[in-house]
Amino acid sequence: MQSTLRAAFAAALVFGNLGAAAAWAQDAKAVEDRQASMKQQSKDMEAIKAYVDGKAELPAAQAAGADLAQLSAKIPSWFPAGSGMDKWPGKSYAKPVVWSESDKFAAAAKNAHAKAEALSEALKGGDKAAITTAFGELGKNGCGGCHNEFREKKT
Repeated sequence: MQSTLRAAFAAALVFGNLGAAAAWAQDAKAVEDRQASMKQQSKDMEAIKAYVDGKAELPAAQAAGADLAQLSAKIPSWFPAGSGMDKWPGKSYAKPVVWSESDKFAAAAKNAHAKAEALSEALKGGDKAAITTAFGELGKNGCGGCHNEFREKKT
């Protein structure tokens, strides 16, 4: 009877640790996926900036704007619980406030998405002045609206 209990206890430890390891791996993947998606958004912004600066053609900027609008809609899903800097110091820079004030974070992400969509629409219209204004608005109050409050600066 004791050997059966020991075996059951050992099995529980093994399976419990496997579950913890799986959760850890899932959280690590969430951080990596989020960072890859943010880097893609940065590349999209660079492509649009190149157009604004007269160093690229409109079609490339339009494609980047469409991609940016699509990606920005997914921002909230890139922040599952357990993927913040408190659990991943030096890897994740998402502040705990992302989850402790999730309504505020969701509103900021929604605002960033709306500004990305506005930029994409301006790009479709082709008016460079409108594109330049929408680009600045997204950077300052869209991306900046999240990064300033919800992202720790890298040191």
